[in-house]
Amino acid sequence: MRRQDTDFPVAELTDRYQIVRSQVYARINALKGLNPDLAPFKIGVKAYVNQAVLGCLDEMHRLISEDGLITEEAAADVVAQTQTSITPDTHQTVSAIQKNQLSGDEAPTLRSIREATESEPFGRYQWLDKVAERGWLLPSSELATLLGSNSVPTKDFERFGYRFTKSGKSGAENTWKTEKA
Repeated sequence: MRRQDTDFPVAELTDRYQIVRSQVYARINALKGLNPDLAPFKIGVKAYVNQAVLGCLDEMHRLISEDGLITEEAAADVVAQTQTSITPDTHQTVSAIQKNQLSGDEAPTLRSIREATESEPFGRYQWLDKVAERGWLLPSSELATLLGSNSVPTKDFERFGYRFTKSGKSGAENTWKTEKA
């Protein structure tokens, strides 16, 4: 995994929030416990959080500081608002908190995929183009929904003029790279 400009070192979170290290890790562990995709990643010996996780931590800090919630309550509120649909390896995890900042560049969610494929005749292909163009890795369940099927093959395959290559795992599901055939 390589570090991107938007990644933030975990070691600097204590200064960002003016809290001690144990509180930082309590917040990270609360998020990670509710959604494993919101975990930091390591490069060498340094740990980093991507922009989506940082947005979640910022919102947690606001809820704790301003609303007086405890760590677990704040994490539950933030995770309830968060929708992750891309593996952490791509740093494209998107939270509802950040959707306003992304102005239409959010990764596909199952809901948006269903809406596109049901309401627009070419919605499926527009999403496939977007996924291929941006290099997003889709979990099997989301790819199956996008393709209009119940499941996807276990090996690399082609459909609708796109090539789908197995590229790893996200939890228990395979992730798929999409490219135009």
